[in-house]
Amino acid sequence: MFESRDKPVIGITTGTHPQWNIGGDYYNSYALPLERLGAVCVPLNCHLPFQIATCDGVLLSGGWDVHPNHYNRLPGDEHLSAEDVIQVYGLQCEPERDEYELPIAKHAIEIGLPILAICRGIQLLNIVLAGKLIPDIKKCVPGALEHRASEAGVSAYHEVLLAPGSVVQKAYGRTSLVVNSRHHQGLVPEMVPRGFKATALAPDGLVEAIEVQDSRFIVGVQWHPERQQDSYIYDLSNSLFEVFVEASRQQMSRRKQL
Repeated sequence: MFESRDKPVIGITTGTHPQWNIGGDYYNSYALPLERLGAVCVPLNCHLPFQIATCDGVLLSGGWDVHPNHYNRLPGDEHLSAEDVIQVYGLQCEPERDEYELPIAKHAIEIGLPILAICRGIQLLNIVLAGKLIPDIKKCVPGALEHRASEAGVSAYHEVLLAPGSVVQKAYGRTSLVVNSRHHQGLVPEMVPRGFKATALAPDGLVEAIEVQDSRFIVGVQWHPERQQDSYIYDLSNSLFEVFVEASRQQMSRRKQL
């Protein structure tokens, strides 16, 4: 289908809600910024998992919580069952999504595809690489900022500090940034996988971005750069999508040379 193409193909992992279908609001929020930059987008889900073979890049999108069966318990929680963790920390899980998205992420890493991971995506990436996650920030991180939307449609927001020379710092062209925040799970620096670096931190010490430290493009951000309703971050984020699309375009060129 894409043998003679001249545009990079980016697969977007999707949830099970109808709005994740092509043309739906959830899917479009991720696809449209990439398509405007010259990419071709395809959904990656239980119906179309084979399409990763045709992809030049993968976007791990936002969504509900990853099921606790897939990551390690925090110290003191070793005795808790998965159902206990769900109840104690108020998780909202989508297990059927985990079943196809985790293998997609693992395969994308194994074959060296560029990856941009957003919100749930950065958490899922960390689970795949390190098996670690904070199941609920309020209950697990004393003194943490408000990271969760306080009401329907309204994001929390806070400043983050970007590591000089990092992909995110170069993309945004600054060392501090106000980002939207719509999550209750997250990472602390000691959870970052080996070979990766935390490249954005919130004032409370929570990790807001991670990047691989070798030549690959693997970047995870905890904020939502695709969310048009939050113009203060959306208007600045085109350059982040641009470097991801360019990495995918370079991957396409390498594939053509094989």
